[in-house]
Amino acid sequence: MKKYIIWVILFTLVITLYQVVNVGNIVIHKWTYTIEKGDSISSIPKRFNIEVNSTLYKIWLKTTWTTNILKAWTFELNKDTTLSDLLEKSLNNPQAQDQEITILPGWNIFDIDDYLATKWIIKAWELISLSNNIPSLYKDKYTFLKWTSSLEWFLYPDTYRISLDARINNIAYILLDEFKLKIADKYRLSWTKLYNDMILASIVQKEERNKENQSIVAGILIKRLENNIAIGADATVCYSYKLTMNECTPVFIWTKIHTLSPYNTRKQLWLPPTPISNFTSDTFWAVNAPENSLYYYYLHDYEWLIHYAKTLDEHVRNKNLYLK
Repeated sequence: MKKYIIWVILFTLVITLYQVVNVGNIVIHKWTYTIEKGDSISSIPKRFNIEVNSTLYKIWLKTTWTTNILKAWTFELNKDTTLSDLLEKSLNNPQAQDQEITILPGWNIFDIDDYLATKWIIKAWELISLSNNIPSLYKDKYTFLKWTSSLEWFLYPDTYRISLDARINNIAYILLDEFKLKIADKYRLSWTKLYNDMILASIVQKEERNKENQSIVAGILIKRLENNIAIGADATVCYSYKLTMNECTPVFIWTKIHTLSPYNTRKQLWLPPTPISNFTSDTFWAVNAPENSLYYYYLHDYEWLIHYAKTLDEHVRNKNLYLK
């Protein structure tokens, strides 16, 4: 009886081992496949509609693969292959059907246009032209565009995959969809309030890189506005001159800091007439939930660490301590 049980166990183990080994021989048919952001090797059967025992597949992965990470990508299999070959070859060196673009937080329309043109995705000024002449189809699709004359501030910063033959309209729709998903669909107040929050969010995005500090910076700027104190955000100065982020240097800002302009927030007691860049949802919601503090001033040292002050005298002292 014991021998019988042992033979049954051995037979079961052999069969299981055979099945595990043969998981790698499952046929994957030629097709165009997409790996989504967040997908892993564990999700391949579901992503590629492969019929495989989940337990056997997990055992096969543990005994065969050391990594579970996949790059988001679209690729084409030109011929049938095995699951093992797919993971070894095709996913490591796919025939690309798309490309990756990254729109950075704090970019304005000139930054985005220059970036896309440099990558040969659009012609120079093509996005700017579209932004200045918003088609009615856009305003029909996106409610938040009905009261604006520019696409610029709604081009959400993130990393995207676009097709190799993508045109300007395809790209604009992708970025606008992301703004709609992460901000517009969740906002319940008026257009006027939304627009003012966008202006302030664009300033906070440029003024404070650390999202942990953004709500307190937003609170300081709001308090200055409420007390008729110029917000003095030097990041706004360059917008009048249609410059990219790289062109908006501290030296340039200093040459224009005493020039009257709707975007010179040292010379006026209100917000500029428009946002000055795009911004993330984290920054936008920080503006919607500003932190109340005793501070009226802040500055960054040469290592970009922020220093707050309650009074002008304290602010001057911080300048002497950290900027000299």
